[in-house]
Amino acid sequence: MSILSVIIPTHNRARYAIPSIRSILDLSEEIQVVVCDSSPVDEISEAFKGLYPETRLKLVRSTEGISVVDNFNLGLQSADGDYLVFIGDDDFVAKEIIDVAHWAKKHDVDALKFNFPALYYWDDFKHSTRGDSYFGTLHMSPFTGDVVRHDVKASVNYALDNFGGGVFGMPRAYAGMISNTLAKRIEGKYGALFGGVSPDIYSSLLIATESTSCVLVDYPVIVPGASGQSTSGKSVTGGHYGALRDNAHIAPFKNLVWDARIPEFYSVPTVWSYSLLKAVERVQSQGGKSLNPNFGRLLLKCFVYFPGSYKYTLASLKAACAEFGILKITAQLVFSVCSEFVWGLSRIINRVRARYVEKNVEVFDQLNNTLIGSEKLREVLDARGSKINFPESNS
Repeated sequence: MSILSVIIPTHNRARYAIPSIRSILDLSEEIQVVVCDSSPVDEISEAFKGLYPETRLKLVRSTEGISVVDNFNLGLQSADGDYLVFIGDDDFVAKEIIDVAHWAKKHDVDALKFNFPALYYWDDFKHSTRGDSYFGTLHMSPFTGDVVRHDVKASVNYALDNFGGGVFGMPRAYAGMISNTLAKRIEGKYGALFGGVSPDIYSSLLIATESTSCVLVDYPVIVPGASGQSTSGKSVTGGHYGALRDNAHIAPFKNLVWDARIPEFYSVPTVWSYSLLKAVERVQSQGGKSLNPNFGRLLLKCFVYFPGSYKYTLASLKAACAEFGILKITAQLVFSVCSEFVWGLSRIINRVRARYVEKNVEVFDQLNNTLIGSEKLREVLDARGSKINFPESNS
């Protein structure tokens, strides 16, 4: 058994996956890479044929038409490591990820959340305001290297209040690290680690609920990648909004029963909120504590950011009022106006600062894929003498 399995679910993205896989395999003999490929045509295996045993590289071909959730669960079942990290096929990791796994095992830490001071942009990523200026670049912000205990309860409360806004501070399997023991405990209690229609959102709540020891690491252990086909890339071109049932992401979920309190159109907030709600319901079905998503916050997002789908949002507003009462939903909407205004204002301020205020962000260019980006990250970290400040205990 390896100390760490890095699991990469992928679909029709061999261009990104192959250099990312190579970059991770080059880091350490102690890493196992598991690739779950649901593409109709196998374009990955040939690049690695005969090069690695399954203890280092396990290529799993899933059935055609499998959902992203099932593909994630298949990756989990195929992994052998003591610790597990799920990443996108356009991401990469730093060599220190092995040190993190060893430290976590020694101190019985079962969930690790990472900050992301390093971000990588593929050579086909188009920025919403700066066009192709981000092509093939690695952006590095300051970081401390500190490892501190993480307040899981507060992270759950924040995500529930900003319903439809994302994972926020909750610990994650995707772009995070969890122990195999924790994953198996969750499977035994809830049936599966991943669910809903967004595996990241669903699993994060279960991890936060069941984790007994969680830490936050401020170091570029995992480097998220943004490509032309990634969520951020498609958001720029409008690829993450439209009819729910016609969307390629949703189509593999056969017999999907949507929740009437969530507007039935495809968008980031609706997909995320549906998945978080399914996790909430699963936790409560097993006798977990009462968790209350802020439906008013979600509905406000949908009215403001997706006015073209107001009929669906209005129908969900009526369903929410019928269940929770008009007064409660109205109060949530009113308070959410203030919260969403503050959140939106902070986004605008951050964008202005990023463009016009000098920041200690280094940008390295001419890095056309993640293999080259990984090499540059290693070069920069070594030149700086950067290291993770592991505490003697996890308390």
